[in-house]
Amino acid sequence: MVLKTKLCRFCGAKIYRGKGIRFVRADSQVFLFSNSKCKRYFHNCLKPAELTWTAMYMK
Repeated sequence: MVLKTKLCRFCGAKIYRGKGIRFVRADSQVFLFSNSKCKRYFHNCLKPAELTWTAMYMK
């Protein structure tokens, strides 16, 4: 059995089915976050490339 995973829109972490936080913007764009920390940083307009714990920083 293969588990479908999605990636966090902010940090790039794997999110398994039934987990994570889904945010729908007014223009119907859907964002999926792994935890409230990622959601909070996204809403504060922080760049993931500047935070050492994100996958974008590691690239």
